[in-house]
Amino acid sequence: MPTTAFLFPGQGSQYVGMGRKLYDEFTLAKHYFEEANDTLGFNLTELCFEGSHSQLMQTMNTQPAILAVSVIAFEIGRRELGWEPDFMAGHSLGEYSALVCSGVLSFRDGLEIVRKRGLLMQAAHSSDSGAMVAVTHAASDQLEEFCRQASNESSQVVIACYNSLNQHVLAGHRAAVQLVVERLQVQFPDVSIKYLNVSAPFHSPLMQSAAEKLAVELQKLETRDARWPIISNVMARPYGRQELLPLLYRQMIQPVRWLETMHYLNSQGIRRTVEVGPRQVLTRLMKETYPAVQTWQFDHPKQLEELRTYFDGSDNDREAIIVSIRQSLTAAIIARNRNHDAMAYSAGVILPIEQIRDLIEKLAENNSLDFTQTLIRIKGLLQSVLFTKQLPLEEQMIIMDKLPANF
Repeated sequence: MPTTAFLFPGQGSQYVGMGRKLYDEFTLAKHYFEEANDTLGFNLTELCFEGSHSQLMQTMNTQPAILAVSVIAFEIGRRELGWEPDFMAGHSLGEYSALVCSGVLSFRDGLEIVRKRGLLMQAAHSSDSGAMVAVTHAASDQLEEFCRQASNESSQVVIACYNSLNQHVLAGHRAAVQLVVERLQVQFPDVSIKYLNVSAPFHSPLMQSAAEKLAVELQKLETRDARWPIISNVMARPYGRQELLPLLYRQMIQPVRWLETMHYLNSQGIRRTVEVGPRQVLTRLMKETYPAVQTWQFDHPKQLEELRTYFDGSDNDREAIIVSIRQSLTAAIIARNRNHDAMAYSAGVILPIEQIRDLIEKLAENNSLDFTQTLIRIKGLLQSVLFTKQLPLEEQMIIMDKLPANF
């Protein structure tokens, strides 16, 4: 099986209706939502499915909502597909989702701590005086220099998220943030600027008071050893149980080093990622940074069948499947032809073989191709070749058996 990392989204990925399809189809999801409602003391299910956008956008609501949907998606995938991560990584809030899924925190404790985290972050610094802004197409060293120039003892701005080579998020006092934005717009007109609709400047020194209060709450948690390694936002490497609480404290006031996290995963031989939870923010960042990595996302039942191709047994490695298709195609090509009708041979053998070769190349090169449907099409074309060549049924079965069992 290829080395696999599971990614957990952070704040900003939420949307009204998230998790509803999983709830409708899986009893497991219903149980988790019921437990979340009971733990939090309000109807999280209703908030996720039918709440107003403004309600869901409140940090104190957003954080437990995303954690719940992410954990539900992961546990459904684990039960249905039997997946076993090699690594886990979560963006900001997503690190808490990873901690729950890896068994470090219970689901209840995870919900409670991120609810408190959200309340503390929301109350820590008024959005009237603080701001966050996403910056695209600007180098980190240039942004760091602009932040230094715009900061002083009473007004600060820092890089809060190193998301990719081309995407960063700034956070700090509104005046300092605005100063950096103005300089960027003057010197780099191609830079894209977007102010974020958040309640406070997260991952910046302005969160110091919130971080200190969070540290008190973190000390109350019952933690366990992780089943699978989790990458720290602060250090961009795995950490042990003894480092957990200090790192979660630092995470609130220090930048999310997501680009370095992706570099670390790549250095460990990660060949595919699965983002579990709402939207595909982390999937897009991985595609942008490492196009060769196979990327998947799961928060909807319809995605299960395609994922099943990869997680339902040892045959289901993408490369192994492609190898088996090539072997079957070779066997079909060299098999004795008993059909001497030239036109039928051209239409039923030569053309399908060329189509299969083309589809194999597309499968090898294009991660976004509908894999399951392409496999079904290849199987039909291969059967056409064998049927047109008039191979005995037993010989046809031998060749088709070279394909994965669930193909």
